[in-house]
Parts: sequence; C-alpha cells; structure tokens
Amino acid sequence: MSVPMNCLGQPAQMPTVALNLVLSETRVYSGECLSATVLLDSADPDNAIQEFLAEISGVGQTGWVNIHTDKIYETEQAYLNIVVPLCQQPMELSPGRHKFGLRVTIPDSVPSSFESQFGSIRYSIKVQLIGNAEHCSAVEVFPFLVLAKSYFDDIPHAIIHFDYQDEIDFTVCTLPFGTVRLQISLPRTVFCIGEVIRAHLHVRNGTRKTLKDCRLQLVLKTQFEARSRYEQASDRKVVENVMDSYPLGRVKGRTDLDMEECMLRVPEQAVPTHQGSPDSIIVLSYVLRFNALPGIETEIPVVVTSLGYRQIVAEPARPERNGQAMKGGGRERGARRL
Repeated sequence: MSVPMNCLGQPAQMPTVALNLVLSETRVYSGECLSATVLLDSADPDNAIQEFLAEISGVGQTGWVNIHTDKIYETEQAYLNIVVPLCQQPMELSPGRHKFGLRVTIPDSVPSSFESQFGSIRYSIKVQLIGNAEHCSAVEVFPFLVLAKSYFDDIPHAIIHFDYQDEIDFTVCTLPFGTVRLQISLPRTVFCIGEVIRAHLHVRNGTRKTLKDCRLQLVLKTQFEARSRYEQASDRKVVENVMDSYPLGRVKGRTDLDMEECMLRVPEQAVPTHQGSPDSIIVLSYVLRFNALPGIETEIPVVVTSLGYRQIVAEPARPERNGQAMKGGGRERGARRL
C-alpha cells in the first residue's frame, strides 16, 4: 500500500554543532577556581546562538532497597548549583571551532567527590546550547572531581603525641582466664592523603592461649542515611573498607610482642574525613583497628585530611627610619604535604 508523501514527516536533520570541554585540571580543591574551556564546533554557516549556558552542580545521593521490608529508601542533597552564561548576547556562528572560557570558584564548604554502592557525591558541568534551530542546539554533561581542602591546623588537639592503652579480659565459664594488654603509640591522630602512618605497638598476652592473625588496619567507615520513598521513616547503613593492613603474626601465651614501627599508608585515592552537618546523608570517618583471634578488636579514631600543615612564611624584617627593625607579618603560602 502506498502512503502519500504529505503524510510522511520531514526527515530529522543531522546535528550541525558539537560540544566539548577541556579542564585545566580534572580535580579541583574546594575554595579554589575551576578553569575550563568550552569548545563549540559548528558546521553550518546559518547557525546562530540564542542562549549558551554552563551549569555547575554538585549532588549527593543515597539509596537502597531493604530486602526484609521491600521498602525503597532514597535521598538527594544539593551542595552546589551555579549557572554561568558563556555568551552574553545572541551571535552568529561561522563554520569552525569556537572557544569560550569558564571560571568558577568552588565553595569551601562542599564535600569531596565520592563513589560507593549505597551513595555518591558527584560534580558535573552541564553545557547547554540553544540555537536558532533544533539541529544547532545541544546539551552535554561533563563530570569533574572535587577534593575538600583540610589541614592539620584545623584540628589542633589531634597533632600531639597520642598513647592508647586497652585491656581485654578473657573468661571461661565465668572464671578469669587472663588479660591481654595493648598499647599503641602514634605521633598524632591526624594524617594526610598519601602519608605513611608509623605506629609503635606493644601486646602483652597474659593468657595461655595463642593470639592468631594479629594485624593493624586503617579502616574507612561510611555512614549512609536515606528516607523512605512513601513513608516518613529513614534508614541507615554503615559500610567498612580496609584501606591498608599491617600483619603482625602470632603472639604466644604468656609472651609479649613489641613492634617498633608498624607502617600503614593512607592511599592517594582516599577521601578526606567528612563529618558535615547533622543532616548530612553521607559521613566519612577513619579508625586504626587492631584485630586478633579469638575475638579481639579495638579501635582508635583518626582523621584524614587532604593537605598537611599550612605553610607560614615570615616576611623579611624592614628597617624603620630611626634604624630600629620592624617585625614582619606572616603570610599563608599554601600547604606543605608530608
């Protein structure tokens, strides 16, 4: 059966524009400037820009299904939403490549990018072009990473030497079976990404039983919170990830184990500690954990920052007219990584 030509729709015209983005860096610190160049390729001399925008957004999402109740939990939290016009007024597009600069300051308060099974924190740049025709309009989304800026100086109580002691009593049929004494010494309880943690560990096994599989671990604890889709109820999940582990072996009964230097490394791809506000849906915290069999587990809370100490550089002294020296003030020059 033949179909009249006037009943057929007009064939869709192929796009005549393409969008791309070049970032000066794929990862930017909070509080610093995000610099990028938007590339617009045009192939039709009749193309024209009506509106050209870049939307910089940061969104946290959590969600899962409770397998026992079949309830769906999901929550979304916005951290960043900035709209920047790339073209101040309509303009014609000549064939070829056109470049548009983009500079945006990322707020100090935003959290780091994060990916997990039950939640994520993602940042993106949505570039939207509205042209004088459908074939010269386009939308593209480009992700980028944010690392929250934090320093040792922000946590003064954590930059002093720390000694931790614990005693674990063993009982058999309510009768005392002995005590395991544990002592861990740390130069401080705050460390930066990429740093090696050096701990001095002493274990005194006062029982007759051998402690097996002793190890010191750096553990990331992530707490997710989401609200029910249909009810006024919320649910929480806590996920643990071992970032590094230092095996210590066995400790025989009635003996001591003394390790001068247990070394754990904070991975370069680790995410800094993030406590956030009381309504945060994703909370990140770290602990140093000592494990041993049978049934020994103890933890020391530690903090991971993105940078080390703030570096303060004193200005040189300037002489006064009467020959006396003036004290120079300090200026913040950046951060010193360890």
